[in-house]
Amino acid sequence: MRGSVLPHLIIINGLVWLAGLRFPGLPYILAVHKYGWGWEWWQLLTYFFTHKSFWHILANMVALWSLGTSVEAVLGSSRFLKLYFFTGLGSGFLLAFLDPSPIPVLGASTSVSGVLSAFAYFFPRSRVVLLPIPIPISARMMAIGFGVISLILFIWEPVMGGISHFGHLCGLLLGWVYVRWLR
Repeated sequence: MRGSVLPHLIIINGLVWLAGLRFPGLPYILAVHKYGWGWEWWQLLTYFFTHKSFWHILANMVALWSLGTSVEAVLGSSRFLKLYFFTGLGSGFLLAFLDPSPIPVLGASTSVSGVLSAFAYFFPRSRVVLLPIPIPISARMMAIGFGVISLILFIWEPVMGGISHFGHLCGLLLGWVYVRWLR
């Protein structure tokens, strides 16, 4: 895709992850902390380019590429980049001030959740296959199901296994707000 911002976002995420391998404390510094617990304003920009493990970055980047190519084709590169940053920055702000968990948050999941919302909005009936379960479902049902599961898990235990379900919910909501605002 000529002029696409998607490969650049993936490369930046990859380079930050590689830097974290060389400097193991870097992901903690770049993560968004809760206000008053090591919070710095610039973490709102760095946390969604930071990942702790190989599987974490792999899952986020595969989802970003899989969903983002279609969304970027509809929105154009500039608006797609604005979606990515709007959901990442907005979610980071909400995480810093409203997330009940004291654990710092990192990862592109908030922005990827926003891209999922946009994908479901633009392609609601598209059939999507989630691995490892090869059952096709509609994009709308995937987004709704992801939101419902995230909400249930957030209510049950706000941070389960280091996953910020509140961050997923913020990204889904802000992604939907962004595409609705564009329309």
